[in-house]
Amino acid sequence: MNRRKIIVAVGGVALGMTSAHGARPERMKPQIGDVLVYAFGDRIGSVIKPADVHDDRIFAFAMASDGLVRDGSLHNQLSLLRVDEIAMSKKTRRYAAGSILAVSAACTHTGCEVSGWQHETHELICPCHGSRFAVLDAAAVVLGPATKPLALLPIEQDGGVIRVTGKFSRRIGPAPTY
Repeated sequence: MNRRKIIVAVGGVALGMTSAHGARPERMKPQIGDVLVYAFGDRIGSVIKPADVHDDRIFAFAMASDGLVRDGSLHNQLSLLRVDEIAMSKKTRRYAAGSILAVSAACTHTGCEVSGWQHETHELICPCHGSRFAVLDAAAVVLGPATKPLALLPIEQDGGVIRVTGKFSRRIGPAPTY
């Protein structure tokens, strides 16, 4: 085998591995029609009902109709919140299911898990570097170092479940460094 054929063969195998890795269903972003399920705790993998969402945040993942939970990436993790619908900005309302919002839990600064929730101020807080995001204003940055808002996932309440109705509002997590 000559050098050119070896390079083409190795490149084809590497490309095939990349494609297969990228197509792993548990790593795929939430898809239209997926339902939201508990990400952690006693009820992990159980469907979240709209009545389950109260003042505290619930960490969630999307689940496909075949039961596959899309939990293969932090970029798929969501903060599910109930907030005052009337206080939401017009943009925020476009993604909400009534008073329920699904917000990406991946910080746009360095990709840390945004795990803090301040109900009184309606802010999500990243514990790594202190970025704060205004949930009522489309998860806009209130305090950096993050410079971009968190992504919102459009959802609806449908037959006692919370269902995904579209794609994230923006890129998840930090911008890639090249």
